Amino acid sequence: MTVEIDDWTCRLNFSDGWVDLTAGTGLDSAGKSAWAREVVESFNPLDLVASKESIEKDLIHLARAAEKNHAVLAAAFFAAGGAHYATFDVQIFGEDETTPSLDEVEYMLRGHKEIVGEPQVSRVDLPVGSAVRLQAMYQSKGVLGFGKKLTEAVSYALLVPPTSDVLLATMNWGAMEHSDQLTEEVDALIPTLRFVPLDAEGNPIPEGGSSPDA
Repeated sequence: MTVEIDDWTCRLNFSDGWVDLTAGTGLDSAGKSAWAREVVESFNPLDLVASKESIEKDLIHLARAAEKNHAVLAAAFFAAGGAHYATFDVQIFGEDETTPSLDEVEYMLRGHKEIVGEPQVSRVDLPVGSAVRLQAMYQSKGVLGFGKKLTEAVSYALLVPPTSDVLLATMNWGAMEHSDQLTEEVDALIPTLRFVPLDAEGNPIPEGGSSPDA
């Protein structure tokens, strides 16, 4: 899966079970419905644990949520049978000529108002550089104190050289009984992250700086 931001591209190698939600963003209602139907048709109908219509509605909702979060890349993890387990997205933050340190990024992540308890925070060396990894439980406020929702999430934040951008990749879920599996899934996914610079025409520049093959 690939996403382009200005003069660079972000790529991740998603394993089986992931659905590209980015493909459903930026479409009108009819386009989103057609996209969701196509995705559901790719599932094995004999394994479905829910109706096609309900899965389609879930996909449309997830694509709209990705748009609302201004995610530059979004995906959803589905178990066999079409059960939605987790959502993943990538967001880009940054201001011109202002580059925060990883310590400052960690401070901002820790300051999330919905975090419950003490988060697990560590520094991780990825192929693209050092990152802050934060795993925590989150509780939404709900309406008038009702309808509170508890979720778990793993976030990776890293600086994008030579820009001043901060990339925040987050996987979140409410299926606590699958926390171990989902934690392993995101921890295996993030090391595949890589940045590819783009030329003036928006084409990826391969390692070594030569023009891409036709």
